[in-house]
Amino acid sequence: MINTLGWISFALYVAGIFFVLSKKIKHYKVITTAGLLLHTSALTLRTIEVGHAPMANRYETLLFFSWAIILTNLVVVFRYNIAKTSLITTPIGLILLFWAMRASDAITPLYPALKTIWFEIHVTSSFIGYALFTLAMSGAVLFLKAGESEESRTFSDINTKAVLWGFVLFSLSMYSGAIWGYLAWGAYWLWEPKTLWSFILWFYFAGILHGKYVRSWRGRPVAYLTIVGFVIVLFTYLGVSILMKSSHKL
Repeated sequence: MINTLGWISFALYVAGIFFVLSKKIKHYKVITTAGLLLHTSALTLRTIEVGHAPMANRYETLLFFSWAIILTNLVVVFRYNIAKTSLITTPIGLILLFWAMRASDAITPLYPALKTIWFEIHVTSSFIGYALFTLAMSGAVLFLKAGESEESRTFSDINTKAVLWGFVLFSLSMYSGAIWGYLAWGAYWLWEPKTLWSFILWFYFAGILHGKYVRSWRGRPVAYLTIVGFVIVLFTYLGVSILMKSSHKL
C-alpha cells in the first residue's frame, strides 16, 4: 500500500513538471498538492507500521527527504505564484522517491540509542533543512539564469529565505543531535565522518549568512556559494554514509 501511494505520487509529480513547462501553474498546484497528500499518507502509514517517525533506514529517509523537497517547493509556488523552481527541485525529489521505491522496505528495529524524541527531532529537522538548502540552490540557479530580468529579485529572495530557514532547521538538528549523542553515547560530540561533515555544512551556510547580513554580499557570488553548498548537502547525506564508515547509517 505504501509503495503504491509512492508510485502514484511519483506519477503526479511527473505530470506536474509538464504543467510547469506549459505554464499552467494552477494545474501544477492542484496535481502536485494531490501527489503530496498521497505522499503524506504513505509516510503516515509507514509511521503507524513501524511505531515511530520513519527515519530508521535508507528507504524511510529517502521517502521523507523527497516529501520535504516537494513540500518546501510547493510553499514557494503558492507564495510567489512562480513554479520555475519546480523544474529543478521536483526532478531531485523524483530521483530520491524512485530510489526509495526501489530500496528495501524492510522494517529496521530501533536500537535503544534511537528510542528518544531527540533522535526524531534531530533527523526530521536535518532533512527539512536539507530540503530548504535544495530549494535555495534552485533559486540560485534561476537567479543566475535570470540575469537582469524582473524575476531575478524574486529568485534572489527565494534563495535568501531558503538559506536562512534551512540554517535555522539545521541548527536545531545540530543542537538536538548533540543532546541525543550525549544520551546515547555519553558525549555531545563524536569525531566521526557524519558529525564532522554536518558541522562543515552548518559552518559553511553560517558563513554565507554572515557574508549576506554582515558583509553585505549580494548577487552572483552568493548564488555560486549556495550551489556549492548543495553539493556539500549531497555529500553529507549520501557520500559520507556510502563512502565512509560512520556511526550514522543515514
